[in-house]
Amino acid sequence: MALDKEIGPSRKIGEEEEVVSLKSNPPAGEIPDSPERSLSPIENEPPSPLGPASMGGAESKRAGELEPDSRVGPYRIRKMIGRGGMAIVYKAYDPSRQRMVAVKVLKEKFSSSLKALARFDREFLALESLDHPNIVGVLDKGVEGGVNYFVLEYVDGASFSRLLRYRKLTLNTRAQILLQVASAIEYAHGKRIVHRDVKPDNVLIDRTGRAKLADFGIAQITHSSLPLTSITVVSSFMGTADYMAPEQRTDAKSVDHRADIYSFGVMMYEAFTGKLPLGNFPLPSQLNPRLGKRMDGIILRALRQDPDERYQSMADLADELKKEMSASGFAKLKARLSLVLETELWRKFFNARAFGSMAVLAALVAGLIWLLPLLGSSPPSTEAPPPPKAVSPPAGIEPSIGAGGSGSPGVVGVRESMALIPAGQFIMGTDLEFSNEVPRRNTYLDAYHIDRAEVTNAEYKKFVDATGRRAPYVKAFWAEPFNWSAGAYPPGRGDYPVVLVSWSDAAAYAEWAGKRLPTEAEWEKAARGSDGRNWPWGNAWDPTKCNTEESFINSTSPAFSFPDGASPYGCFNMAGNVTEWTADWYDEDYYSSSPRKNPPGPLAGRTRVARGGAWDSSISTYARTGFRHYFLPNTKRANIGFRCAKDVEKKK
Repeated sequence: MALDKEIGPSRKIGEEEEVVSLKSNPPAGEIPDSPERSLSPIENEPPSPLGPASMGGAESKRAGELEPDSRVGPYRIRKMIGRGGMAIVYKAYDPSRQRMVAVKVLKEKFSSSLKALARFDREFLALESLDHPNIVGVLDKGVEGGVNYFVLEYVDGASFSRLLRYRKLTLNTRAQILLQVASAIEYAHGKRIVHRDVKPDNVLIDRTGRAKLADFGIAQITHSSLPLTSITVVSSFMGTADYMAPEQRTDAKSVDHRADIYSFGVMMYEAFTGKLPLGNFPLPSQLNPRLGKRMDGIILRALRQDPDERYQSMADLADELKKEMSASGFAKLKARLSLVLETELWRKFFNARAFGSMAVLAALVAGLIWLLPLLGSSPPSTEAPPPPKAVSPPAGIEPSIGAGGSGSPGVVGVRESMALIPAGQFIMGTDLEFSNEVPRRNTYLDAYHIDRAEVTNAEYKKFVDATGRRAPYVKAFWAEPFNWSAGAYPPGRGDYPVVLVSWSDAAAYAEWAGKRLPTEAEWEKAARGSDGRNWPWGNAWDPTKCNTEESFINSTSPAFSFPDGASPYGCFNMAGNVTEWTADWYDEDYYSSSPRKNPPGPLAGRTRVARGGAWDSSISTYARTGFRHYFLPNTKRANIGFRCAKDVEKKK
């Protein structure tokens, strides 16, 4: 995660002011006599409004800080990016997955403190239980040489507070960020976790315009099956004063989810007016005439002193905000693109200081040139950026008309087609540093058929209409562009892969269609051929041959897109677009004991295997033909779909 906070006017209670993205307060009774304060500049830190003297200037490495190129577990430290009272956060490199990560290390002086270790574990457990696209993800945890650490995704962008302060965001762009944060908070509340420090500093915006809620260091876990639920925070006064609910100021240990709703209301007021609602504050519309009286009512209800008079759920508040903004698909698209541009310009601006003002000017001009055609064009028919043009159907496949669903005129698709994968051996697995992919070995499979492309919305609609199965829908901000409405998929998306489907949804469709889900081995052979290639087209990574994050599409593409990236057997999008469910249960050690002929997969398990990269895959590793993803069977995501397989009929 990117740690780009600054020492600002917000007042901390119960802890020192911090500049790290994840709080690290020393337990009560163990706060140093001379509280540390992070004086060294943070990554991408702009010149402090307090002046160089106030910031203390560039400070030399402090005692206990890890050196660049040193290691914590398998992670190679690049530099310190944040320091708090109890822990230090580093930007580091994960060589096994070829990505940047954020490593949070407990300070050595707290390594023998049971309270500090419990707090450290508590934060990790809270994050580990949360799997949401708008929450910073936790990746790993370990202890090595007495060093306690856990690893988080690295968000390469800027905080919401910085963008509010230094960039000019439109009203709609601010609202779209708030709705993403609301989705994250609603999800955490569903997991019985109260954040207790919701504020713009704890919202990170990545380079795709996605908001990520961070800093669960003082989160409260209530009525949860998680361990450590009996561990309470060490002070009744925890949080940031200007954003705290009245009841949190009195007893932070006893608050419920409505404290987060109050803090969110403060953030709304600040986002829309540029001010904090302190004392006898004016109505939001008095500070920002573009706001209506209805928005005044929404914000003021969230800011009620009595929790019983506030919104009783984050979902209710988000619904009201969404109705008030009533943004069109084009407005949402402009807001997302604007946010991407502002975040990228922020990064370019502060990374370019060493290269002079001309580099900054070049970045600004390039960004304006890029955005200008979008702002002047007519509104597109969908909420997602325009995808690459779908290719003509593969040779021998006739075009057909797909069902357009209720209110849809129909979309042009391609007739169902399957590739014949001949019987024989192929190289399965890899010899990389992923223990679940070894050993690399020859595996024999009987002949089988597999879909050339993912199951599309139009195909899945026939199944929904015939069986009455629930249409794909997830009540979350991030799912909106992919949700079905009244039994119909999003307009114009008939030939796009269906998403928001669980493993059981995929298996049920396959059975209805007279097929089945492919085994993990069958999927891998169809993707890589018999020569063990790393990607469907070969061993050299080429982002132009697939739909991943590097394609900047930021959504799914038609099922038969990217023909140059097809596998040796003519299968499309097996290195991007959507990750695909397979039939197999996941077992990390299965490859070491699986049969070398027609491996059927483990007999049981907790999670199911999914294969292939997706449109939001951030690194090429995730798109490798040998990479193994795994998810709970009831998982529904905007980046998971499926394709089907079928046995070859034996001649009588």
